Amino acid sequence: MSKRRERRSRSGGWAFSGTLDARRLYIVAGVIGGSALAAAVVVLLVLFWPRGGGPSVPRAAIVDQLALTDPNDQFVADATRELTDAGYEVDYFAGDEVNVDLYRRLPSRGYGFVLLRSHSAWDRTEVEIETGARFADGEVGLFTNELYSTQMHLDDQYAARLGVGSYIQLNKPERYFVVGPEFITNGARGKFKNTTVVLMGCAGLKPEGMAKAFMARGASSFVSWDESVTATHTDAATSVLLRHLLEDQLPAREAVDRTMAEVGPDPSYGARLAAYP
Repeated sequence: MSKRRERRSRSGGWAFSGTLDARRLYIVAGVIGGSALAAAVVVLLVLFWPRGGGPSVPRAAIVDQLALTDPNDQFVADATRELTDAGYEVDYFAGDEVNVDLYRRLPSRGYGFVLLRSHSAWDRTEVEIETGARFADGEVGLFTNELYSTQMHLDDQYAARLGVGSYIQLNKPERYFVVGPEFITNGARGKFKNTTVVLMGCAGLKPEGMAKAFMARGASSFVSWDESVTATHTDAATSVLLRHLLEDQLPAREAVDRTMAEVGPDPSYGARLAAYP
């Protein structure tokens, strides 16, 4: 019987001798060396790979509160296409999604462009009856689709950050929470990052309180109307405005001037678009 090539080592394991031993040692060394090289590559990738895997996609929001009373699917589709073609990833909010908490979280969501298709006004008398809070004269608020309740958002109500709105002209009895400038300033969370804000509702820039509130939260520009405006006219004008802002990449004030030259003031109320600052 031939002698076995294996022999017990002093430690109790198997030891190898001869050519077989050398080959196996080379294999082991190669495996160890390859593993070390792979580990080094992984460490270098972790240390030097760009954080986040590259530039993030800019995001935009369309808040379509007006869909409750004046829906316009074609406008929404066109606006979404304009924003998408400009490189934005678009979030669309309508119905029950347009509530107080949406406005509370809006600055923190990282949007570079915010389009507010919303009624803007409020009934100060009703708010004062409910809470005793008094609002700054002349300031407007943004309608939500959240039904008013004396049991909700009490801190904001008593601090005059929220109001009550109703559609008197439509003979609708429902009352809704309305977001005031003070809510954007002190009730919202987070900061906008050089965000362009377009408020399509009535008289958003007749007083400047709402514009100043958004600017204090980090917006770079604010566009709205100086008087009441019809839904039909604001949709038509905003479509042109978006083209100048997004396709032509004009500054807000120049985009507004060109839009007004093309579509003119609202034929019913004489409202004109304006930009702040």
